[in-house]
Amino acid sequence: MPFKAITFDAYGTLVRNEGLMRVPERIVADHNLSVSVHDVWRVWSDLYFEATQKTPFRTLRQIEEDILRVVLDHFGVRADVAPYVDLFFEVTTKVELYPEVPAVLNALNGVRSAIVSNADREHIAAWDFALPVQCVLISETVRAYKPHPRLFQAALARLGCAPHEVLHVGDSDVDDVKGAKVVGLRVAWVNRNRRPRRADVPTPDFEVANLTELLTLL
Repeated sequence: MPFKAITFDAYGTLVRNEGLMRVPERIVADHNLSVSVHDVWRVWSDLYFEATQKTPFRTLRQIEEDILRVVLDHFGVRADVAPYVDLFFEVTTKVELYPEVPAVLNALNGVRSAIVSNADREHIAAWDFALPVQCVLISETVRAYKPHPRLFQAALARLGCAPHEVLHVGDSDVDDVKGAKVVGLRVAWVNRNRRPRRADVPTPDFEVANLTELLTLL
């Protein structure tokens, strides 16, 4: 085994995360906007990343309340933001695992593992599945969001490993690849849809199309 431990991102890596587009779709439909759903998505996602990297720390519920208000204002909408915040939490709490996840995690044969996720406690509390990992570290507990080093450093401390002994597995080129490489972890980028990597993101050590391919590295 070339790695003493493995850390996993949750959303988009272990847990399906395809429902987020429902939020901008609802905004466009509710207010009969002439802009495209992708226009709303781009404004929302840019504001999200910026907000997660600011201090002081805020939970995702607090962040979404703030940035979705800005999104509505940006497109000239005067409306209560609460339904869109609630929809965000609906699609990020009522989730399911990718089909290969149980078999892959059970194939680790006792290798220490952890989940590191940009999530609120209410996300994890809503999961109706159990995962065979040693610990789950989320942003609300650590008070930082990936790609900030603190979440990865907390996982290393909990696992008792040096950075070079750990493989991080995640689907975000910025949050997972860039974030983990800064700390010194090796990285397997889960690129399910063959997305291009952003120019400012370092090359991952490995690239896989799904988690089953990860087993060949272990």
